[in-house]
Amino acid sequence: MKFGLFFLNFQLDNSSEEVLDTMINTVSFIDNDNYHFDNVYINEHHFSKNGIIGSPITAASFLLGLTKKLHIGSLNQVITTHHPVRVAEEASLLDQMSDGRFILGFSDCNSQFEMTFFKRELTSQQLQFEACYDIINEAITTGYCQAENDFFNFPKISINPHCFTETGPKQYVIATSESVVKWAAKKAIPLTFKWDDSLLTKEKYSSLYNMTAKEHHVDISMVEHQLPLIVNINDNGFLAREETKKYLASYIAEAYPDHDQEIKIGEIIDENAIGTNDDYYDSTLLAISKTGAKRILLSFESMGDNSKMLSVINEINKKIINNM
Repeated sequence: MKFGLFFLNFQLDNSSEEVLDTMINTVSFIDNDNYHFDNVYINEHHFSKNGIIGSPITAASFLLGLTKKLHIGSLNQVITTHHPVRVAEEASLLDQMSDGRFILGFSDCNSQFEMTFFKRELTSQQLQFEACYDIINEAITTGYCQAENDFFNFPKISINPHCFTETGPKQYVIATSESVVKWAAKKAIPLTFKWDDSLLTKEKYSSLYNMTAKEHHVDISMVEHQLPLIVNINDNGFLAREETKKYLASYIAEAYPDHDQEIKIGEIIDENAIGTNDDYYDSTLLAISKTGAKRILLSFESMGDNSKMLSVINEINKKIINNM
């Protein structure tokens, strides 16, 4: 099992500077050989304080320049609402400048409002997503790309600089829908499960991925899916749960306006690493077994006390070492 961190960068009562400094300081804290977290991912979100980074590749570039060891990338670079050549240029540049430490985690758009705002057609969303990916993948694996389809039309161009990594940066796709999961399985692209999806949905997507790969005779033996978990550990489990409820409330209201939000927040708390040291172990093992994930990504941001957060990171790091 391999471990990393991810950052949602919700801004509650703190300033944007404090939110970003927490991410920067945490990444700097684990960027040495004493810590066994390999990867860091940054979430993309627009138009509200429920995630204040609209350009995760830009944030990743800052953190890559700050660090020596960690592989860092976008959790969910939304390729459907960005021009694919620009995404490819930025990914290639970061892969080159970081000596191959950049990771391209990408996603279809998960918001109808954003699709409309960025003037993308909802009726052809999956086709647009696939067309964007084909251009990006060709560019970062060969250094060149061209397109002639319903969405893009341009001659062969060079993406400069070409990637440092021979086959381009490592790729993951967010499991946003059944169509994306089936598409990913046909290409053996590993999934990053959505942190706020229920375990039932994650299990369904894992099974669909395996079934689709089998039907199309795709070898997925080397695929390593990623399972993100919200972490808030406290000797007082009630305080951990209440702090997490407060942290999630605004985002859940925005993302799930038609759901019972108390039930949704309770579901997330029950299925993530929240509570005392005795509360989360079984639920985490269950999630790993249901999804087949080989990589665990942790977010500690719901813990408002930075010193306690770093203490929990230290404790989890010790458990990782003891189980190596």
